[in-house]
Amino acid sequence: MANESRYAMWRNQSETSVTDQFPHDSVGYKTFNNVIETLLCIAWKHKFVEQVDSGDIWAVDLEKNTTYPYFHLVTDNVQTEDTEMVFNFQLIIMDLVEPSQSNQQQVQSDTLQILLDIVNEFKNGSMLKDQAQEGWEDALPEYYIKGDFIFNPFTERFDNAVTGWTLDFGVYVQYDFPACDSPFIETEDDGVSSCVQ
Repeated sequence: MANESRYAMWRNQSETSVTDQFPHDSVGYKTFNNVIETLLCIAWKHKFVEQVDSGDIWAVDLEKNTTYPYFHLVTDNVQTEDTEMVFNFQLIIMDLVEPSQSNQQQVQSDTLQILLDIVNEFKNGSMLKDQAQEGWEDALPEYYIKGDFIFNPFTERFDNAVTGWTLDFGVYVQYDFPACDSPFIETEDDGVSSCVQ
């Protein structure tokens, strides 16, 4: 089955409104949903990933309706810096290993490459640029990453005989703390909108 068809089927069954195209709102305003949808979209667009999901990994039943290689996104936290927000996740990729474990090294190699491909897209790819803008090839990416990464292997971490990798992954977006856009109520009776007592 083609990757785009699998993504469309998953998107239509998902409870969240995952968009096939990346959001085209301003670079400086990305929400938690935008970041998760973008990460899941990139994973789905990888030709070797068969299933993506997000949420608490321990709530996932890997024996039921799971196809492999399987990509899972776990939210860690969100940090703010002077002009940025950092969305921190754990990326998990896994695939089945033969009962004899004869293909364990090959599965580890293949799943590591999938995570590397996702990192490569964030570092140097074109999917994270707003392609609706003229001259998008020279535009800054709407999402970016910094620093070095440590990929941690695991084997049989779950009920199924799987192996794969985890990666702590911070996605950066520009953020300028736009107080003017916050939906606070101004009191018209006294003309004062201050909460200072």
